[in-house]
Amino acid sequence: MTDRERFLTMLYNGPLLKSDAVVCLCGEDAVPRLHTTAEIMASKGALNVVLTGGVHDPPARIGAEALVPRLMGLGVSHDKIHVDATTLNTRDQAVNTVALALEKEWRRLLLVASAYHLPRAFLTFVCALHEAGASERIHIVPVPVSHMPWTGTPDGVAMTREQLAAVERDKIDKYAEHVAGYEDGRDYLAHWETAAYLPEEEVE
Repeated sequence: MTDRERFLTMLYNGPLLKSDAVVCLCGEDAVPRLHTTAEIMASKGALNVVLTGGVHDPPARIGAEALVPRLMGLGVSHDKIHVDATTLNTRDQAVNTVALALEKEWRRLLLVASAYHLPRAFLTFVCALHEAGASERIHIVPVPVSHMPWTGTPDGVAMTREQLAAVERDKIDKYAEHVAGYEDGRDYLAHWETAAYLPEEEVE
């Protein structure tokens, strides 16, 4: 298997663990991501929600602030919602969310993204963790919005999710400065796969 294949196998097949917060990447395909986020909160899978994304150009992209009423309508209390409407790209979302997690002393985050976007989003978050010296302090759990059809298109977008997956793969190379490598992403997942099952005092 290639490094990419090993990474993707682990990325899409890990356990869904309880967390301090669920991070919903707003923008493209935002509504399905929001519903997955609400489902996690309803099942008590997380204590807080981070809505991150400042680009608001509906129907293709819906920003974080516009999604707050929708999320509340899905049963999430306003005091549980943290909004970052300053971010303009995945790199910004990762850097700001890692900073917030460190400020709040959150140890585990569920990262909700469309399945086609999740590989680049996750690797961008891993890179941000490395830069903040927090790779062994914060556990990012990838959560793909996987029930959406690959042959379907997000609202307001011309390409199918399958086609967008190819675009995302190219962006991993294009934005390599701010994206961890496949082997690095796999190693991060492997580390936390082991640590998640250790007593907390052994993880420190």
